Amino acid sequence: MNIVNISNCKPYVAEDKSVATEFVGPRNCNLKNFSVASITIPAGVTVKKHYHILSEETYQIIKGSGIMHLDGEEKLISAGQAVAIKPGQWHSIRNNTSLDLLMCVTCSPPWTLEDQIFE
Repeated sequence: MNIVNISNCKPYVAEDKSVATEFVGPRNCNLKNFSVASITIPAGVTVKKHYHILSEETYQIIKGSGIMHLDGEEKLISAGQAVAIKPGQWHSIRNNTSLDLLMCVTCSPPWTLEDQIFE
């Protein structure tokens, strides 16, 4: 059994100040085909617009809310909601509140920096 202590996983701080902590994936457990990360987007921060070449991705909002941008469409997304993102779809999320936005993000195949294309 492979139990991961999330607090022991190294966070990745992006240029936009969002913080990703991958806790399931090839870098820290025995799974090879997908990754799961906790993402915190601070108040007022917008994740840089990007798409993935290969990865399917989901954003599940755990706490807070934000404005989701997906292929030119914009909608409010909040705790208890999720959005599916296909490879090649331009996307971003903006935390337009005064509180942190917390998401659980999955990618298949697993997230890699090389699979992200920024605008």
